[in-house]
Amino acid sequence: MFRTAILLLMPAVVHAALPLANPVTFESCRMSVAASNPDLLSAQESLRSQEELAAGSYSAFFPSVNASLGMTRTSPGRTLEPQALSSLGVSYNLFSGFRDRARVRSARANLEISRASLDSVRAKVSFQLRQAFAQALYAKENVVLTRAIRERRAQNERLVRAQYESGRENEGSYQFSKGLLEQAEYDERVARDQEVIAAQNLSHVAGFDSTSILVEGDVPVSAPPAEADATKLLVLTPAHRIQTARIELADAQFESARSGFIPSLDLSGNLSYLGTRPTLEENRSLGIGITLTIPLFSGLSTFRDLRSAGALQESAIQNKVSVDFETLSGLRQALFTFQQSIQKLKVDTNLKNAATIRATIARKRYNHGLLMFEQWDIIETDLINRQKNALASKRDRIIAEGAYRQIQGLGDFP
Repeated sequence: MFRTAILLLMPAVVHAALPLANPVTFESCRMSVAASNPDLLSAQESLRSQEELAAGSYSAFFPSVNASLGMTRTSPGRTLEPQALSSLGVSYNLFSGFRDRARVRSARANLEISRASLDSVRAKVSFQLRQAFAQALYAKENVVLTRAIRERRAQNERLVRAQYESGRENEGSYQFSKGLLEQAEYDERVARDQEVIAAQNLSHVAGFDSTSILVEGDVPVSAPPAEADATKLLVLTPAHRIQTARIELADAQFESARSGFIPSLDLSGNLSYLGTRPTLEENRSLGIGITLTIPLFSGLSTFRDLRSAGALQESAIQNKVSVDFETLSGLRQALFTFQQSIQKLKVDTNLKNAATIRATIARKRYNHGLLMFEQWDIIETDLINRQKNALASKRDRIIAEGAYRQIQGLGDFP
């Protein structure tokens, strides 16, 4: 009785000694990534920086006010008398040759680049998460599938062995069925190892401290559009937006360089006091002035800056043409792959169901001696391959949708 009790309790003791896997869903992974992913956080802080710089670029359109206080000692005779020195100055640029406007345009272009870059990072990180979760989900279901295949191979081995012992089957078929069982056991071990690796990869992508995790649920999916105007989608992609903003930035730099040839106009005022008695009118001074600055010669540096800015303009335009072509081609290819993955999953699922029915019929026919081992083995192997293909197609469908979302700049984070 004692020995029986030990045998009954042993599985529970072994299970309690094993590390428990933390169940995670796609939503919990998404929340963890949003709070801890360094690329995402860096892009968000970069956007905040550009927002502050864009707001500060308007400062040139406001007057500048400065105040100063000081103390001096003068010696009209032998006695050093302290004198207070204070001034209040106001300056305002009336016209800067469009340099201030160019500065605002540059800040806005950099802000748009940061926004598009953040969308690109969101899409990239979202794709990495969807891909890692899909791989972990595939690895988990693959363990279940390989275990079922191993059990099926074991049943087949027992069936062939019974046929062999009864003299109805040759030794070669029996040994081959034993080899197939060993192959199934090996495949199951590989699947378990791959599940551990996939869980570790998902844990790294999601930013979890523990690598012992178990995925639950599915990745949210949506149907692909039957038809899509890639040209209209192009203008919404981060790649196109970044290149468009870079052209705007190059135009602003050209305008800033051109302002070096245009006169500037400034208005200034100053109220100052120097002396020991602030009530005296002669100790106070008030000055108002207007200054027109005309650039005459700068050693050709302004001319060279203008030509350099013009070259950057042309470079930005040509680079946008190249990037738009690649992005447009990538959009179409990603959409086709997404649409094909839906159809392939449907085909593989139907073929798996048909192969399951055919294998059930073939097993009965072989058991009654109506089917040769070679013919039965072909049907059994086809079923296993169909099952693996259907499972892989389910994973590939999730990844294909993630790739299509990525190139559009669609992310799973706010």
